[in-house]
Amino acid sequence: MVVWFVAGLWGFFLCLGIISHVAGFWGIVAGLFLAPITFVAAPLYAGFEHGNWFPLILNYGGGVVAMVLMGIGGAMRGDD
Repeated sequence: MVVWFVAGLWGFFLCLGIISHVAGFWGIVAGLFLAPITFVAAPLYAGFEHGNWFPLILNYGGGVVAMVLMGIGGAMRGDD
């Protein structure tokens, strides 16, 4: 759960930084109100436009790693 929270929060602030660089203050305001779109579009933009794939890896890879760790923990505990 901690991995999911940290990766998600770090990824979201990284996405807001990307939007701030591209669209300025009002881009951040719009990004906060349109959070799901921000979380999807900003990492893709950074990857394709600037060749920086780290935001995409952080956002989606962090979620995958967190789900795998929760699955392993559930299997060890005996959850179905």
